[in-house]
Parts: sequence; C-alpha cells; structure tokens
Amino acid sequence: MLLIDKGKIYVKGYQEVLLMNQSCFRIRMDQYTLVIKGKDIEIYYYDYQEIRLNGHVKVIEYDENRI
Repeated sequence: MLLIDKGKIYVKGYQEVLLMNQSCFRIRMDQYTLVIKGKDIEIYYYDYQEIRLNGHVKVIEYDENRI
C-alpha cells in the first residue's frame, strides 16, 4: 500500500528496499516493484512492515514482477 500526504510517503507491506538515494527510492512489493522519484527523499521511519519517507514526490512508477 502507498499513501502520500503533504510530503510524507507511507509504504506498507514491502518486502525489500532495492535502492535509496535523495532522488530515487525503489522497493520490492509482493507482486510489483515500486519506484518513487523526487527531490530530497529520505527515510524518516521504518520497521519490518512499514516505511515512512519525507520529500517531494515527482513520479511514481511500478513494474510487475514477472517470471
């Protein structure tokens, strides 16, 4: 699940963080890979079920995990 609220980005139910820098965040979900592109993206909080990011979102993309 993805929720965006006033510069706060919540990702729940993720499996693995694949890439993280200030302009791109790539994460593996159950059936797809989620990519969030923007500016000044940073991890504010995370645990084994949820990640909260702060920053300015410009683009959200996803790609289905295919075999």
